[in-house]
Amino acid sequence: MQTVHVITALATCITVAAATVVQIDINRIRPDHPGRLQGKLRDRATTGAYVESLANNVTGGGYYASVEVGTPGQTQVLVVDTGSSDVWVVASNADLCTNSRLQREYGDTCSNTYSASKSSTYKLVNASGFDISYLDGTGSTGSYISDNFEIAGTTVKSLQMGLATQTVRGTGIMGIGYSASESTLDIYPNLIDQFQKQGLTSTRAYSIYLNDYRAETGSILFGGVDTEKFIGDLSVMPILRTTQNGTDASYAVLAVTLNAMTAVPGPGSDTYPVDFGPAQAIPAVLDSGTTLSYLPSDVASSLFTSIGAYTDNRETGYTFIDCDGPADLKVTLTLGRGAIIVLPASQLVIDAFQGFQDIIPSNVPFSNACLFGFQDIGIASSASSSSSSSSSLASKLSAIAAASAGGSYALLGDSFLRSAYAVYDLTNNEIALAQANLNSTQSNVVELQASDSGIPTLKGVKSQQTPSPTPTGTSTSTTGNRGNPSATGPGGSHGTGTGTPSSTPNTASISTMSGSSYRLLISIGASCILSCVGGALALVLA
Repeated sequence: MQTVHVITALATCITVAAATVVQIDINRIRPDHPGRLQGKLRDRATTGAYVESLANNVTGGGYYASVEVGTPGQTQVLVVDTGSSDVWVVASNADLCTNSRLQREYGDTCSNTYSASKSSTYKLVNASGFDISYLDGTGSTGSYISDNFEIAGTTVKSLQMGLATQTVRGTGIMGIGYSASESTLDIYPNLIDQFQKQGLTSTRAYSIYLNDYRAETGSILFGGVDTEKFIGDLSVMPILRTTQNGTDASYAVLAVTLNAMTAVPGPGSDTYPVDFGPAQAIPAVLDSGTTLSYLPSDVASSLFTSIGAYTDNRETGYTFIDCDGPADLKVTLTLGRGAIIVLPASQLVIDAFQGFQDIIPSNVPFSNACLFGFQDIGIASSASSSSSSSSSLASKLSAIAAASAGGSYALLGDSFLRSAYAVYDLTNNEIALAQANLNSTQSNVVELQASDSGIPTLKGVKSQQTPSPTPTGTSTSTTGNRGNPSATGPGGSHGTGTGTPSSTPNTASISTMSGSSYRLLISIGASCILSCVGGALALVLA
C-alpha cells in the first residue's frame, strides 16, 4: 500500500440524489447576466428528471447554477463545486457588497445576494459557525443558517447553508462533496445527503457532462446516468480512501488513480509516453471547480516536451502552446481500472489571449500563443506563495505541495472533464468514466437505484455523434489583481459579454502583473477553496 498526502476540501461537483432524477443543464452564459439563467428547461422529463440551467464562466470554467433560496425564493447564482461540501450564499449586507474599497481590492462585486429578513422559512443554526479559509488568509465567514433551497424546480427543505457576511468573492458556492469535508467540526447533512434523505433521489450519485468547450449547453444529472452522453462502456473505479491525522481510512476527496498518459503532437507523429518517474500511479482529483488541469512537475515537463509546449518560467509561470499548431494533437489518460479518455486539441488549446497577443512575454516562442490545458502544479504552487494576492486555486495547489512529503498529485479540472463523462457515486464510493459524446442532442436517462451495489454496467453510443459547433458572439473582460489565476476566487473578476460564445474560448480577467509593463489575461479556474478545519488528508493507493 502506498500512501500520499493531499489537502482537505477540494472542489467537487454538485450532487442531488433521488427516487427521481434531477438534471441541471449547463449554458455558456455569463454569471453577470443572471436574468438569462431563468426559465431554462425547468420541465420534468419523462424519466422524472428536472432540468435547471448552469452558466459557464467566460473562461470556460466555473460552472454556475441558478437556484432559489428562501420563501419567497431569492435567486442565487452559485458556483458548482465538485470538491467542497458546503452550500453558501452571500448576505445582502456582506462587507464586499457594501464596501467599494474591498471591491477594488478583490476585483469582484456582489450580484445576487440573500436577505434573511425577506424569508419566512429562514432559521439561524450557528451565529458564527461558518468559516471557509484560503491559504493566503482570505476567505468567507459568517453564520450557518437553514432555509428552503430550490433547484431544477424541486425544493430541498431546511437545507443548512453558510451565509457569508465577510467575503472576498461576490458569488456563493454549491458544494456537493462528502460531508466529511465540510468546513465545520459539527458535520451536518449537506445538499447531497438531503436529496436522498428527503426522498428526492434514491442514492447519493450524480453524473457530469460539461460538453465541448465551444458548446452552449451541458448537464449535471443527479441520481441518474444519460447513456446518450458518452461513448462505449462506463469504466467503474474505486474512489481513493483517505486518512486524516493517522485516523482510519475513510472517504473525503473525489480522487481516483491516474495510471498513464500518452501524447501525440500531430498527424503522423509517434505516440509519446509521459514519464511518471518512479510512481506507478498518481492520485488524481476530479475537480469541476478548476478550469485547467495540473500535473506534478516531472510529469508536466515530460508532457510539455513531447507536444512542444513552452513554460514561461521568467515572468508568468504559465505553459503556452502554439495556437496554430497541429489540430490533431491529443493527450490520452488511463485512469482507475482502465478508463481511457482522449483529450483533443480543441479542448486543450485555449485561446485566452485573443486580441491580446502583445501582452505575452517576448520569450514565448509562438507568434500566436494559446494557454495549454495542462499546467505544472509545482509552478502554480510557487506562484501562489510568492503573491500576496494569490488565488484560491493557487492556494490549494500550494497546500498540496506543502502536505505532499514528496508525493505526486494531479488535479484534473475542466480541461479534462469536458472530454469525459463522469459518474460520481458517493453511496458506494465509486466513480465511472467514459469518453464524452460531445454536443449530443439526445437523452436517455437511466435512474440509479438505492438497491444498486455500485454504478451499473451501462453502454453509451457507439461513436461520436455530432461535430463541434461554430458559436458566434462577443465578450469583454474586467480588471483583476496580480497573480490571480482564478476567474472567481479571491482577487478574481467575472468577465462580461453579450451574445453566445465566440468561436474561440472567451477570456477571463486582465490581471496587472507587478514589476512588469504588460497585463496578462488569466483563464484558470474558479472556486477551489480550503476548509479552515481539518488537516492534511492522505490518499491511499492500494
